[in-house]
Amino acid sequence: MTIRDLDWKRGYGLVLTSLSIVAVRVLVGVGASKIGGTFIVHRQGGRAMSTGLVSSLTHWDAHWYIGIARHGYPTLRAHAFYPAYPALIRLVSPVFGYSGGALVIAWVAAVFAVWGVIDVTSRFTRPETALMAGLLFVWNPASIFLMAAYPEGLLVALMIWSLRFALDRRWWPAALLAGVASCVLPQGTITSLAVVLGVLVAEPSNRRFAKALLVGVIGEVGLISYVIFCWATTGNPLVIPKAESVGWHNQFTYPFHVVLRQLVMIVNSPASGQVRSVYVLNACAGILGGAMAAIGLYLGWRERRLLLPAVLLALGVLVSVLTIDIGVDSTARFILFQAPLYVIGAVIADRLGDGTRTLVTTNVLVISTTLAVLYGAMYNFGWWLT
Repeated sequence: MTIRDLDWKRGYGLVLTSLSIVAVRVLVGVGASKIGGTFIVHRQGGRAMSTGLVSSLTHWDAHWYIGIARHGYPTLRAHAFYPAYPALIRLVSPVFGYSGGALVIAWVAAVFAVWGVIDVTSRFTRPETALMAGLLFVWNPASIFLMAAYPEGLLVALMIWSLRFALDRRWWPAALLAGVASCVLPQGTITSLAVVLGVLVAEPSNRRFAKALLVGVIGEVGLISYVIFCWATTGNPLVIPKAESVGWHNQFTYPFHVVLRQLVMIVNSPASGQVRSVYVLNACAGILGGAMAAIGLYLGWRERRLLLPAVLLALGVLVSVLTIDIGVDSTARFILFQAPLYVIGAVIADRLGDGTRTLVTTNVLVISTTLAVLYGAMYNFGWWLT
């Protein structure tokens, strides 16, 4: 049986495919971490850094999410981290513990994310191209954050399934998923805008404006609830941007200034070679995101059916480059986890000739997988400061 022979409309087949893809990625990631931890002891600040199986996947921001799951929001800086992921960690902690629960949530979310990426992409491309989109998502250079205790997989799962329901004109499930996405990461707050656009474009009745307003409010209910919570507990409804500014110097800047700055830092930064290589990835991801967003908007203008994923990608890329510190190394993490990026990329690939498409997608997958292993190792041993 070839990939073309698979019946992608049979839900259980796609679930098993997604589960298999994620299982392989997890096994490779965990295995590489375990093997590396056996032979390498990384020292930071004069002390040995733990490279145990769980600890190697719970560095950096993962500590914040797990700490919030345990203790809530005791400090100003903690308010920069949205509550949906910590709430789920706390929910499963009686069974898996806090660190284990964080990884379980991330891995389960990754299965739904891959499932959604393949399912949505297959609406616009041939099945084998949709499968390649799912593989590229799982093996993107920053894919260690699918395996680690980070909320990226949860964000993609909610975003892509909201888009799926919006494409089917099932506005209420789409809005509800967008509402949850809005309290996962800042990039999740734009998910509802695609649902609103879908209502305005697809609904012919005079009530479409009222319906668009309602789904828009539902699609931001997570963010609204978190803002109200912060207001009630701190007395400041704007504590979220304040926490981001104080803790990480995040700020609004004009589009792609962050990418230009990172290109400069590749040459002039006093940081180590490993960290400079992350700036290379960030700059390339920013350029890729901008190019794909522009192409996606052009395709959406030419073909109305592509409008929702194209607009969602453009907004996601814009938020990613507008609201982060120009000196941090999270650009790739944000942009490469924009779910519509893989949909638009697959649409472009599907328009190539059979031989060219196979050659291009195979080589891109090989390069991306190699980089995923490299940057995964850097994260495992504390070299990726994110």
